[in-house]
Amino acid sequence: MHRQPETHNFGATLQFGTVSAVDAAKHAVRVNIPALDNLQTDWLPVLTQAAGGNRFYCLPDPGALAVCLLDAQGESGVVLGTVYNDSDPTPADSPDLHVLQYANGTRIEHDRRTGNVLVKTAGTVTIDADCVVQKTLTVNGLLTYTAGMAGSGGGANAAAITGSLHATGDITAGGISLQNHTHGGDSGGTTTEPR
Repeated sequence: MHRQPETHNFGATLQFGTVSAVDAAKHAVRVNIPALDNLQTDWLPVLTQAAGGNRFYCLPDPGALAVCLLDAQGESGVVLGTVYNDSDPTPADSPDLHVLQYANGTRIEHDRRTGNVLVKTAGTVTIDADCVVQKTLTVNGLLTYTAGMAGSGGGANAAAITGSLHATGDITAGGISLQNHTHGGDSGGTTTEPR
């Protein structure tokens, strides 16, 4: 029986190497493979969790230890991900933590045991959406608002403030102005501005 020559080579190898270059626009890297005489691969796409309608974007840094699946010639393939090592240790040591730790110090952390979520950054967190807080909101720093404030509350007090309240404008309660109210009866006349 005459056999047809093989037209495909399905051989592949799992290789470890160091990321040497990053193409941010194509989500690809080049990797130096020590086991292949320090061969530098061609541009390899980096495996991602989603790349269709939903998209996930995260690239390894140069120097990261990459795990590659390469073809038989070591020329083409894909980077499956990166792995922790002595130079790049894990950012946590608990199976209950899910952590995103960035080189600039920003950390996003979820503890599935307690349910706590931590967002820590030296930058600014911007939320471009309407937000609903179903439970208590505690602000330990200065609370600043720029487009006014409106609210309502239950119980005897819609708002309770412990400490002094300073206002540069008038304060109106029940339709009566604090600065421009008048007194009837024996006192008569207009009150002076509050001091």
